[in-house]
Amino acid sequence: MKIAVTGANGFLGVGIVDSLLAAGVDVVVVGLTTERVNDAAERVDGDVFQMKNPFEELGRPDCVLHLAWRDGFIHGSDAHLEDLSKHVCFIQKMIDGGLGRVAVMGSMHEIGFFEGCINEATPCNPQNMYGIAKNALRQAVFTMASEKTAVQWLRGF
Repeated sequence: MKIAVTGANGFLGVGIVDSLLAAGVDVVVVGLTTERVNDAAERVDGDVFQMKNPFEELGRPDCVLHLAWRDGFIHGSDAHLEDLSKHVCFIQKMIDGGLGRVAVMGSMHEIGFFEGCINEATPCNPQNMYGIAKNALRQAVFTMASEKTAVQWLRGF
């Protein structure tokens, strides 16, 4: 299995890459910088949003784990909506290239304020720009996915 990880140099990415490598997965990481990533991973330094054919440029991975997100801890940042179409285009290019599985890191902010147990059926009601953009990406990814592309939307709580 070969997994391409975007945002691998970030808050969650470094540990996730280490775990994937420890499990024997072939990992290619891509990002504006990859200096904090385990040396055992293949590196592609660059902007995934600028790639013409990211599926080929990342070595035809079986899965992409899309963690990349600018200003994730600044919930009201204009960057969330500014970058939304770039995330959609990147994932669409990966699917069009032949990607079999896409996993995207979502957020608890898609849910918004909610009391009680949360599961995959809990309705989304985002309350900030970060949650709104992540929820829109979630809806777009599930809409774009073909019968040949499996989608996993991941939420960290």
